[in-house]
Amino acid sequence: MLPESRPFPRARQRGDFRVALAITLILLACGGALTWAWWQRTRAEDVATKPATTGSIVRADAPPTAPRSVEQLLGEARAAVAAQQLVAPTGQSAFERYLAVLAQQPSNSVASDALRELFPFAAEQVGATIRAGQLDEAQRQLDLLARADPANYTLTLLRGQLADQHQRALAAAAVAAAPAQAPARTPASREPVAAAAPAPAPAPEQAPAAAPLVAAAVAAPPAATSAPAPAPSVPATAPVLQRRVEPYYPQEARRSRREGWVQVQFTVQPDGHVDAVKVLQSKPGSVFDLAATTAVQRWVFAPATRNGQPVAVSLRQRLDFRL
Repeated sequence: MLPESRPFPRARQRGDFRVALAITLILLACGGALTWAWWQRTRAEDVATKPATTGSIVRADAPPTAPRSVEQLLGEARAAVAAQQLVAPTGQSAFERYLAVLAQQPSNSVASDALRELFPFAAEQVGATIRAGQLDEAQRQLDLLARADPANYTLTLLRGQLADQHQRALAAAAVAAAPAQAPARTPASREPVAAAAPAPAPAPEQAPAAAPLVAAAVAAPPAATSAPAPAPSVPATAPVLQRRVEPYYPQEARRSRREGWVQVQFTVQPDGHVDAVKVLQSKPGSVFDLAATTAVQRWVFAPATRNGQPVAVSLRQRLDFRL
């Protein structure tokens, strides 16, 4: 008799079942591992994006930028000067960097000297901004100059120019808004009108004499008829100029080959420094005013004296601008 063959198919079925079970367990393990990794990643993203509640501590994505050192600010300021970025653009100008240095070190002589030396050139850039009609930007630049030297008379001139530009802008806006209609002619306007007397011709402009420093005359009070007139109050010794700073030549005037002159009046204080500088006459108007007043403010004198004591005296001086 032949042996039975049934046990062989059963054994083969059991082997196939074990292989399928092993593959299923492996797949389940891989799926579990992938599910765990996905869950961990989702949880980390939820923690990172979860809004902070009151009283909780929020960690910034990027650490705050460390404050720049004095050496870094001075390096950036020198680069801005080389690029002629004295008062603009905002946040990148040389004046802002030097002022930031003084905020950290008020006694820093490098920043102080740089602001003083660059002030006239920065004032010229502010004047160009005003003439370009960028009034808001000009006001920002003026405020920057005022932080550097609030007592500088140049600021007064620039503020006057800015006010004039504001008035012109308002006048132009009013003219543009007004209706272009001629006024109606009334019957009374048809009556003949007596011719007005011709206005006298204006006297020809005379340039002030190019004299050296001249003390301003002060009128003495009238004396009584019974007493002799007192001698005029004149300093025993006149002020002597010890340091003269030559004015810079404005770039626009140099490019256009313009020449002119400015007559200024100023006061030499008892300590020899100059104060209260103002423009009396200039030709052409307002072209060289800033350069002249900025230079005169930096002059130093041996003061005038009366009876051996230093006294203040008012002087006038004409500065010529020639190419």
